[in-house]
Amino acid sequence: MCDKVKPTCSYCQKKDVPCWLPKSEFEVAWRDQNQVASEAVRRRVTARHRLASDKKREQQSTELIRRDSSEVPRVLPQDPEQYALTFFFDTYLRPSTLSNHQRGFFGCVSPALARAAPSSVLWPAINACAQALLEAWSFLNPNAPQSLAPPYYIQAIAAIRRHLQNAEDIDDDVLLATMLLDMYDRIRSFCSARPHKSPHIKGSAAMIENRRNIPITTKTSPSTLLAVRSRIVEDALKNGESIPTNVLTWTPVIQNTPRTAEIELGAINMEVANLQVSAVQLKTPRTAALVPGLLAKAIELDRRLIAWTATIPDEWVPTHIWDLESIPHSIREAGFYGNHCTVHRSIWTADTLNLHCTSRITVGLVILTCLEHVQDSVMDITWMETLTILQSLADTVCASIPFHLGDRTEVRRIDDKNIQYPQIGENLTPDEHYVAAAAFGGIFLMHRFVELLKLAPFLRPGQLPWILGQMGRIKKIYMS
Repeated sequence: MCDKVKPTCSYCQKKDVPCWLPKSEFEVAWRDQNQVASEAVRRRVTARHRLASDKKREQQSTELIRRDSSEVPRVLPQDPEQYALTFFFDTYLRPSTLSNHQRGFFGCVSPALARAAPSSVLWPAINACAQALLEAWSFLNPNAPQSLAPPYYIQAIAAIRRHLQNAEDIDDDVLLATMLLDMYDRIRSFCSARPHKSPHIKGSAAMIENRRNIPITTKTSPSTLLAVRSRIVEDALKNGESIPTNVLTWTPVIQNTPRTAEIELGAINMEVANLQVSAVQLKTPRTAALVPGLLAKAIELDRRLIAWTATIPDEWVPTHIWDLESIPHSIREAGFYGNHCTVHRSIWTADTLNLHCTSRITVGLVILTCLEHVQDSVMDITWMETLTILQSLADTVCASIPFHLGDRTEVRRIDDKNIQYPQIGENLTPDEHYVAAAAFGGIFLMHRFVELLKLAPFLRPGQLPWILGQMGRIKKIYMS
C-alpha cells in the first residue's frame, strides 16, 4: 500500500510502478477518475471470482470427498458421469480372455449396447448402475443425499414406463434395463446392510409373461431370458420362495439353446426351490403323510445334482492346493479354513460350483428333516452319512475363500495387483482375476455364506464363528 511519502512513496518505488498519490491539492480535485474507477471494478470482480471458487471447492468437498485412504484419490474427476461409465465398462463389462466364458447377464449387456439406440432404456439404467458402483468403490455412499445415481435411476424407471404405456414390445433392452436396476438396488442394499426385495426381477417375470411377440428376437434373447430366470431362482432359494408358475413356461422358448452347465443347474434349482417350500409343511400335523413323498423327491434331486458334476467342462474342475508352505502367509492369516484351498478357472465358475454345493445343502437339510420323522435304525445311519456330506460341502465353499478374496482385509483399489492369491506352481495370477475377484468375489461369497448359515446347527465345531468372521471381513473390505 502506498505510504504517501512525496515525491515518490517507497512502496511504489520498490514495485517500480507509477505512484497514484496526487502531487497537489489541484490534482486531487481534477485528476482523471477513470483509472481509480477501473481499479475498483477490477478488485470487486476478483473478489467475486475468489468467492465463487471457494464455494465450488466447498461443494466438491461435501459431495465427492471420500474417507481418507492412501489407495484411492480423495476426489472424483470433474465429469463423474463419463468416469462412471468408463469404470463400469472397464471393470464389470470387460471382455474375458477365456474361451466359452459365461458371465451371467453381464455377458448380455455388451451385445445389446452395440445395437442400442441413443434413446434406449438401457442407457439411463447403465448410468444409474455405473454411478452407484463407482460411488460404492469410492466409499461415497450411494444411499447418501449427495449421490449422483438416483436421477439416472428415476430416468430409467420413467423410460421403462413410457415404453410399456406406448404398448411397445418388451425387447431385450427393457429386460436388461430391469436387471441393471435390480443390480442398482442390490448395491444400495449391500452398502446399507439392508435385505434386498428384488421388485425389478419380479417385474421382469411379469413382462416376459405378457410379451406380445415371439420372445426370441435376437441371438442374445435366450441368454437374456436365462439370466432373468437365474436371478429369479437364486432369489427363491435365498428367500425360501417357490418359483412362479409362468417361469416354468419359458422352457419351450429356450429349448433350442445349447444346454450349458449353468442352464442345467438352473433347471434343477427350480425344483430345489419348490422342494424347500414344500418342506416347510413338515412342521404341520400332516408331516407323517408328507415325509415319504418329500424324502423321495429330495433323494432324486440330490442324485441329479451329483450327476451334474459329470457334465461340467474339464477346465471347471478346481485344483486343490494342499502344500501350505506354497500359500503366502498373508493369505493364511486373512482367512484360511482347514488344510487346503482351491484355485478355479474364473470367479464365475467358482461361484457356479459353490452354488451347486449350497443347492445340495438345501436338499440335504430336507433329507435330514424327513429322516428325523422315520423310526428306523438304518435311517439313523443314513442321517449321519448325510450330515457328513453336508459338512464336507460347507468345507468346499470355505476352501474357495482365498481364491475369491486373496489376502485382502481392508479397503484397496479394485485393480490393486499387490493383492496375493493362491497360485498353482509357478503360474502367475491372471491380470483379469485381480479385477474380477475384487468386483464380484465378495458379493458372490456373501450370497453363499447366507446359504451356509442354514446349516448352522450342523456345522463343525468352530466353523460357524469362522464363517461369521469372514462375513465381517467382507463388510470391512467393501463397506468400511
